[in-house]
Amino acid sequence: MTVKVELAGMKKEDFEIALEDGALTVSGKREAGSREGFRNERFSGTFSRTVALPAPVKSDGVQASYEDGILTIVLQKAEEAKPRKITIS
Repeated sequence: MTVKVELAGMKKEDFEIALEDGALTVSGKREAGSREGFRNERFSGTFSRTVALPAPVKSDGVQASYEDGILTIVLQKAEEAKPRKITIS
């Protein structure tokens, strides 16, 4: 399962990722840039987004990468969440 978050203009040190109780949370803080120009379309301040995961995941199997303003988080389903074939006795 993959989650992608657009975080343009931020550094990887500016945000955190947490996995707890079946939910994935991305939070951080964007500093206000210079106020030059007529209009600024980019928000500043703190943010937090939480996504409820559809299935249990392996907490030690989470991988995250950040490139070109896109945070990509890859989560592995836990063994108990994977479908399995049951033999009838």
